[in-house]
Amino acid sequence: MFNTVFFAVLIVLILGVIYVMKGSDNPPETYFNQTPKEYIELVEQKKAARQAAEAMQQSLQQNAEKTDRVLESTKDHR
Repeated sequence: MFNTVFFAVLIVLILGVIYVMKGSDNPPETYFNQTPKEYIELVEQKKAARQAAEAMQQSLQQNAEKTDRVLESTKDHR
């Protein structure tokens, strides 16, 4: 009885690992599957993308504030 349950659980675990490995066409971006140089480049790219996104967000907020001020000033002139 114990052997049957053990082998059933073992087969399910093996099939689960195979499913996960086959299902991921794009491997995760982790240190384990990259050279140190590639990892550092990846971190730098992510940092640059994050900084660009923050700059874009600030630019959009500034443009929205300018637009609000222009709309308020045109309302005052009418």
